Amino acid sequence: MKVDKLNAFTEVIVNTLETSISQTPFRHGEFKRLSGDIRNPDDLMGIITFSGTIVGAVLFTFPEETARKIYSSLMFEEVDTLGDQVVEAYTEIFKLVIRNFDMVLSEENIQFDPPMVAAGRRLKFKNEDDIEWLLIPMAFKTLGRFNIFIGMKEGQ
Repeated sequence: MKVDKLNAFTEVIVNTLETSISQTPFRHGEFKRLSGDIRNPDDLMGIITFSGTIVGAVLFTFPEETARKIYSSLMFEEVDTLGDQVVEAYTEIFKLVIRNFDMVLSEENIQFDPPMVAAGRRLKFKNEDDIEWLLIPMAFKTLGRFNIFIGMKEGQ
C-alpha cells in the first residue's frame, strides 16, 4: 500500500467530513493491518470501490448512536432508527468523498463506483481483489467513534 496514496485518501475523508459536519474527526486508536473479507463490526456500513491504476475500496463503519448523531448534525432532525433517510444522507456524504477523491487524485486513472450504504451488522465486504486492509479507528469529539478501512493495490 503506497503511503502517499493512503495519506491522500485519509486527508480527503477527514476534510470532507469536517466540512460536512463542522467537526474534525481524529484518529482514536492504533492502526491495524487486516486481510480477507470485512464483516461490519458496527451498525451502518459505507463502501466506496475503485479501479484503474489503483484497485481497492474504502469502507466506513459506524455504531448506530454515532450514525444517528452525524445524521442529526447534518439534517437538523433526530431519528430513532437507521432507516432509508439515514442511508440516503450517508450516500450523499460518500458521493462528496468520491468527488473530492477525484479532484485530489486527478493525476491517477481511477474510476470510482457509486457508493453503497446499508444498515446491519451482518453485512460483509467480500475481498475479491485480495487486498490488504489498514483499519483506522476514528472519532469525533461529541458525535462518537467510527472506523475507516482502506485497502488498495496497484492496478492496470
